[in-house]
Amino acid sequence: MYNRGSEAVIRGVAFICRFWHPEARIVISNGNYGEVLKDISDADVILPKYDASGTISYLLDEVRNADVVLVTGADNYDYGYDNTHMIHVNNEIFKNTKARTILYDCSLLPEHLMTSEFEDINRFSVITAREKRTANLFKEKFGMEKSYYYPDPAFVLPIEKCSLPYGFEFGNTIGINISNLIMGKRVGNSEEIVLANYRNVINYILRETTFNVLIIQHVMNNGFDLEAARKLYIGFEGETRVSIMESELLNSMQIKYIISKLRLLLTARTHASIAAYSTNVPTLVVGYSVKSIGIAEDIFGESEPYVINVRKLNDDLDLTKKFKYFLDNEQSIKKHLIKKMPVYKKKALDFGEVLDEC
Repeated sequence: MYNRGSEAVIRGVAFICRFWHPEARIVISNGNYGEVLKDISDADVILPKYDASGTISYLLDEVRNADVVLVTGADNYDYGYDNTHMIHVNNEIFKNTKARTILYDCSLLPEHLMTSEFEDINRFSVITAREKRTANLFKEKFGMEKSYYYPDPAFVLPIEKCSLPYGFEFGNTIGINISNLIMGKRVGNSEEIVLANYRNVINYILRETTFNVLIIQHVMNNGFDLEAARKLYIGFEGETRVSIMESELLNSMQIKYIISKLRLLLTARTHASIAAYSTNVPTLVVGYSVKSIGIAEDIFGESEPYVINVRKLNDDLDLTKKFKYFLDNEQSIKKHLIKKMPVYKKKALDFGEVLDEC
């Protein structure tokens, strides 16, 4: 699956379901045409969402006999997306099942909860949010009895050991993730200001520290992260302390393993930050949505200085100023994560309590 964040969610929730219900039959339906997740050990059946004719008959065959149907909401209702397709798929699910339905792991701003989104979400028996900001919105709009808060399942995603990439020095490498998503009008800033800020952080690391830099991609489709990573890498090709990890062949568990060995992480992708937080790696997030702000608030009690809004990058050195704070406060941030993560991960795992009620 090209989006390692989405893959981490699916692997994580399958892990939680199997943990709570070892004997359950777990069926995963996911992917675009011709794209199917593989090797998920906690799933009994993995099938494509679409059949050869482009319909969702495979999925509907399964939901007719299911006890519980879980749909990952994530941020599919946010950003002002066109949700016509998702609502259509949900329509077909509701017409073909009498099972208890769960809309799981959502993030959503109040201003994006339009009538069509409200009506679609309200059909589910249970809805869960991955951060308290969205959970409070859901409780207000949909009622306390069906609205729950559980952290993202990627927090309990297992790691899978793999070879560390070229140029990686254990304990002496800082990870950098950049995405095309933060370089655009919809949720980001201008490409010029974003690249200038990221390059200044790398130059600061090279000039003021002995750390190596690893540029990491986390979403692969159509070069989403890789295209941005290659643009960032321009000018650093001859620098032995800077390398780029082209990670199309690595799954989400392997990327999480690599991230877990970093000293610090600077990231645009939320699920790269989750891989870091959950393995106690201090992380500065270049945020573009409620999910990064909400998750930071739930972990640290506040989003500042752990998230910087990409649209607030005005000066070329804004990101470097924030990054310096992380260098200066690395140990205290790490100690907080070490203390916080066991309780936070348990809360993510406790989603199984909702399954028991179904």
